[in-house]
Amino acid sequence: MLLAAGRTARTARLGLEHLDISTDAHRQIVTDPRIRTTNPSVWAAGDVTAHPRFTHVAGVHASIAARNAVLGLNLKISPVVPRVTYTSPELAAVGATHPPGTHAMVRTIHHTHVDRAVTDNTTDGFTRLIADQRGHILGATIVGPRAGESLAEVVLAMEHRLRTSDIAAATYPYPTYSDGVWNAAIADVRARLRASAAAACCCCAGGGPTWTPG
Repeated sequence: MLLAAGRTARTARLGLEHLDISTDAHRQIVTDPRIRTTNPSVWAAGDVTAHPRFTHVAGVHASIAARNAVLGLNLKISPVVPRVTYTSPELAAVGATHPPGTHAMVRTIHHTHVDRAVTDNTTDGFTRLIADQRGHILGATIVGPRAGESLAEVVLAMEHRLRTSDIAAATYPYPTYSDGVWNAAIADVRARLRASAAAACCCCAGGGPTWTPG
């Protein structure tokens, strides 16, 4: 049996109160979007803050804090935070895992339709994309081998506000597990095209303007 009791920030004996650095109810250092503490001369990053306790988050936030503090920049942290559970199979996710509203679109590709998974006989998994009405990706969940690697491109797409059409337009190597992301994006684009065509047919059937040869 594995019992994970969690972790707490050990800030009680750092003398933060003498530096006007505030902490929350869990003794985590309070920071703004630029990693600055309530003392404008001090920045903080990593597990002493209230941000997700991942190694990759701590590393990126430390880089932002250092550049803001030393170079006088005004960089903000990104809300796009990937997370991976290294079980077998892997579970990777970023952003929303459930539709945040009635207008969000969910596209799921089961790995029985991903040829690399079929070849490796590891089809117990899926790739799921959640997108808004314009195709911007709101989140993704991937279950299967190398899910963390496949998730990386979704993180980049979310960071740069790319759409499913941008992913669908790319050329992917074949066969790879990333085909799940690509096929989910293609499924979303196709569904939107069908919906647009259906809407256009409805408009035509609704008695729109007609043209009669003269």
